[in-house]
Amino acid sequence: MEQQLAAIFRAVFDLAEGHDVRSVRQVNHPAWDSLAHVSLVGAMESEFGIEVDVSDSIEITSFDAALAYLEARAG
Repeated sequence: MEQQLAAIFRAVFDLAEGHDVRSVRQVNHPAWDSLAHVSLVGAMESEFGIEVDVSDSIEITSFDAALAYLEARAG
């Protein structure tokens, strides 16, 4: 799950393969705008076969937050 999510972050935010995705946060990454956020959530939904509520999506503000969300959904 973590590797799949890392691949999504690299694709959405155009990160190099070696870039530490754990350092990517909405507040410190200039490419993380509203469109990128929608793309990120959409890619997560598609990759993991889930539906993310809007209220939950606003809490996804970093790689770690996205991973925690996915792990909680996995049970």
